[in-house]
Amino acid sequence: MAVSSSQSNSVTLAVCGKVNADSLPEIGRFIENGQRNRQQVVLDLGEVTLLDRAAARFFGETLKRGVEVVNCPLYIKHWISPENTHEPED
Repeated sequence: MAVSSSQSNSVTLAVCGKVNADSLPEIGRFIENGQRNRQQVVLDLGEVTLLDRAAARFFGETLKRGVEVVNCPLYIKHWISPENTHEPED
């Protein structure tokens, strides 16, 4: 992961490779810091190749919180869609 750009009103994190539950705390801190500084947070998922279930749920929740996702492959966009990331009922 790398910050690809930072402007006074927005900040972008480029995420690449496989994203799993171990990556989420760092991404979460990035989002919190940006929101704390009243910046629009943008996640560039153009180089993401695979997500685990926890990551898909996490990204779906971030969309609900106003984080923008760009360059997202269609198959990943489907996985992180908020309507697809709810918890399964027992």
